[in-house]
Amino acid sequence: MEIIESLSNRVKDEINRTTISLREYIGLLHNEGSFVIPDYQRGYVWGQRKKDEPVDSVTYLIGTLKDAYPLKKDVFLQGITVHGDDKSYDINLVDGQQRTTFFYLLLIFLGYDGVLRIKYQIRKQSNEFLSNIDLDSISKDENEAFQDVYFFKRTLRIFTRELDAYDKQDFLNFILDHVKFLFVIIPEEQAKIVFTMMNGNKAKMTDEELIKAELLRCASLKHDIIKEAEHSEMRSRLAREWDYWLHWWNNDSIVKFFRTDARQLGWLLPLIANNNKTSFKDFRNRMLSEQSIKQSKAVFKRMRLLQKSIEDAYNNPESYNYLGMILYIRNNSEQRFAFLRWFFGQNNQNEENHAKSEKELKRYYDWAIIGVNHEDIVSGNIKAYNGARRDFLTALESNLLFIQNYEVAYKWLLRQNIKQDNQIKQDNKDQKCKGRKFNFNIEPARSLEHIYPKSKIGHKSDDGESLGWNDEKLDSKHLSEIKLWREDMTWTCPEDNHVYHGSEHCIGNLVLLYKRDNSKFNDADFKQKNHYFFRDLDDEAFESRHLIHTTMIFSDVSWEDKNTGSAWNKEQVPHRKYEELKCFYEEYPELNVINNE
Repeated sequence: MEIIESLSNRVKDEINRTTISLREYIGLLHNEGSFVIPDYQRGYVWGQRKKDEPVDSVTYLIGTLKDAYPLKKDVFLQGITVHGDDKSYDINLVDGQQRTTFFYLLLIFLGYDGVLRIKYQIRKQSNEFLSNIDLDSISKDENEAFQDVYFFKRTLRIFTRELDAYDKQDFLNFILDHVKFLFVIIPEEQAKIVFTMMNGNKAKMTDEELIKAELLRCASLKHDIIKEAEHSEMRSRLAREWDYWLHWWNNDSIVKFFRTDARQLGWLLPLIANNNKTSFKDFRNRMLSEQSIKQSKAVFKRMRLLQKSIEDAYNNPESYNYLGMILYIRNNSEQRFAFLRWFFGQNNQNEENHAKSEKELKRYYDWAIIGVNHEDIVSGNIKAYNGARRDFLTALESNLLFIQNYEVAYKWLLRQNIKQDNQIKQDNKDQKCKGRKFNFNIEPARSLEHIYPKSKIGHKSDDGESLGWNDEKLDSKHLSEIKLWREDMTWTCPEDNHVYHGSEHCIGNLVLLYKRDNSKFNDADFKQKNHYFFRDLDDEAFESRHLIHTTMIFSDVSWEDKNTGSAWNKEQVPHRKYEELKCFYEEYPELNVINNE
């Protein structure tokens, strides 16, 4: 009885590496074995064109081979995972069925005269067709009863269409020597587990998974001075690095902050590939066109440096806060990608430009808040800035801000709270940067609170009628609840004697709160709100205490009128409005030139 040498030993003795050619792949059968498609594999479907793909897999791969053929360039394909058979020279395919069947059909079409067999374990009709291929009987038949046979024939028809003008023998020799795979052998007992992991629920591998496999394969290509053990160590190191990035980007807080839309590697691959919709084919053609160890290692290095830049920006409280606000304002994937590509394109430069990069991030943050678009910020369009500044200021000055421009009020108060967080000095010895990370979880639960309850403030119409906050006419019951009239909310600036007017809806009467906390305040007067904000510490769910700007406003006792003992000081709202506008003028001066030095 013949002793069958194990597949692992055959590979070691005959090839001594993990990247093999198509000719060597076939040679492992020793002219006796078959490529076996296990019963848990699905049928052959290459040749089927999917809705989101410009061509089917057969046409695409044939095109790749035709492009490489004139120069006799190596064509490296995704890895094949197999297990051997102790009783025969059969090779059982765990992953790589479609590719192996494709090349079996192509070799037969090109007239390969060696011993070559492929066997589907539970598909009798598939085996019969593959064992007795008749190239004169491959015409299209929409009534074909068997899916495998339908796509076998379709594949052969594509070969006829694409390769009719080629020298078949020369093209055959080319693919035998220049088509190469990453060849992975696993124990037989692990086959179904590995298959399930790679193709669970028959799901297609994601683009990220394909890109990882391709990068690792290219990093393991044959090289005269690199031994297989070194290849293995390098693959393991690069795979661990990739898995770390994957773990980092799949953290819930990272997903929410960067708004990655559940991308496996977040923004890392799109930024490296310079394409927001990174596909495996595009990545391979653009980033791995040379199919070389040098190129794959260069891609890993770029990814490593970019990942560090992203993590550094995320870990620094100040840049974290700027990024968080901008990613909120840029409210779709394309806009966020454009911003991140711009920022990290700068941030990846040498250390000398780091300070400039951070300054530019602050400028982008400031300009984005008032409504300047990405293109105008990047180009430093001062006219666009001054126009947006004017419009934002006009809205901020309005006494009907809450009703007419809620988003302006929210963005300004959010900015004011972030500003306070950026000014915190950390005493923690491990904290090298000043500032505190703002909690952007407030966004889906945000609310603007009227400090003086809007239901307690009335105003007069042009005809002298008494109206409520929403311009509704007040009946006698509601009229008796009015504590302050809008027309009386004035404050005279001691510096220039200018009289400032306010209202319940102006920026001077608004603070940022969590929605849940806002509902607790209801229409309480200032003393009650102040007491709840600072003294009712039993309510651990009261989240708004981390909002420093809001806290500062509630700590200001000027809201009460000490002279009359009233809970309301009619001058406080216009005074606060003045202070907010003064801050805006300081933060947003009119510009004639941008100084980026």
